Amino acid sequence: MQSSVNKVILLGIIGKKIEFRRLERGGALCRFTVGTLDYFTDKVTGQKKTTTDWHSVSSWGDQAKEITKQLTKGCYIYIEAKLKMRSWQSKEGVTHKGYELFLETYQLLSSSLSNEQKPVIYSMEGIPNTPTPLPGFETNELDELPF
Repeated sequence: MQSSVNKVILLGIIGKKIEFRRLERGGALCRFTVGTLDYFTDKVTGQKKTTTDWHSVSSWGDQAKEITKQLTKGCYIYIEAKLKMRSWQSKEGVTHKGYELFLETYQLLSSSLSNEQKPVIYSMEGIPNTPTPLPGFETNELDELPF
């Protein structure tokens, strides 16, 4: 029998006010976004830059109620979640697809991220910007990836 793993671990900052809804049958749902930072060096200018990726997170039931009481925008949080593909239709009838994280566990690290609490960032010195190509792949092909 084959097995598989679907686990995402994030350490980031809650970006917006947490949305909370009570469901018809007494359940609860909350949604929020977690921002993670990525650091890189611009190949043209040589400047160090930062980008932020926003991840949609959903929580259900008692956990959703607890999150709404404990967490707010700006909280620094550790989460473990499952990655789920979602599809929906716009009002115009266009089908869209996107990923959403279904929260399993979380840990509040701080109520806000002050200068003293910023995450530790390790030096990237000595680490190559691009990996060594596998046999059969040319270096210029790595620069042409669509993402």
